[in-house]
Amino acid sequence: MAAAIAEPRTAAAHALIHSLFPGGPGSSRSFTAHADGADAYGERLALGRGAQLGEQLVYRPGAIGCEVDGALTYGEFDLPFFSTLLDAAVHRHSNAPARGRRFVDAGSGCGRLVFAAAVLQPSLSRCVGVEKVPELHALACQAASRCEMPAGLPPCEFLCADALEFLCTPHSQALAPDCIFAYCSTWPSEGDVLTDFSLACAALPVGTRIITTDKRLGSDKAGRWQYELLMQLEGPNAETGGTSVGYVWEVSKSVCWDKLLV
Repeated sequence: MAAAIAEPRTAAAHALIHSLFPGGPGSSRSFTAHADGADAYGERLALGRGAQLGEQLVYRPGAIGCEVDGALTYGEFDLPFFSTLLDAAVHRHSNAPARGRRFVDAGSGCGRLVFAAAVLQPSLSRCVGVEKVPELHALACQAASRCEMPAGLPPCEFLCADALEFLCTPHSQALAPDCIFAYCSTWPSEGDVLTDFSLACAALPVGTRIITTDKRLGSDKAGRWQYELLMQLEGPNAETGGTSVGYVWEVSKSVCWDKLLV
């Protein structure tokens, strides 16, 4: 029954996303313009690459050439695979109510997965995209201004901010994000263990679900915060022409700010 319900929602999310953001990985329309002025996939990639090669260009003495900030790599994640991972994050072995989770796409780019999450999981209370690059954030806001979401779906909001700083900021229990997606395949890590992102999520409430791609969350060796792996799944990644591994985690121990908040 769940799969039967998910299929039309995935189709509806796919139709909405392609109306707002034409083209995409593997699409023959990737570099075509759209009649209503929406940027095509190639242009979105160019905006993301421009951010990487701008002020974030870093010279390392002794290195050949320069290094760029991998956390600013722009990508568009496979929508059906995202649907599967999000469904698991919202519903799998939940000790908390499935309804009312607050979704955040950390590094949301043009916002496509924020809109998709609202359609795929109408039980969410709100869907928020946090994007550091102003030009990509502007695309999300433009899409929101012309998007007519069906009634009964959670609102979509977009913030121009550093996603890690946002996650580190203390939130009240009623406002703290508790369902997070990160397309973090190129983010800083030691081996396949995320460094900065693992620390940024350390103060999220116990029970928060976190989806990562190709890299794992790292629990604190001293035991101050811990992440439990709920699911690991391999799925398609059209951008690389191969596959990615999705991980669904739950915060099982937190450096929580709740006692400091009113």
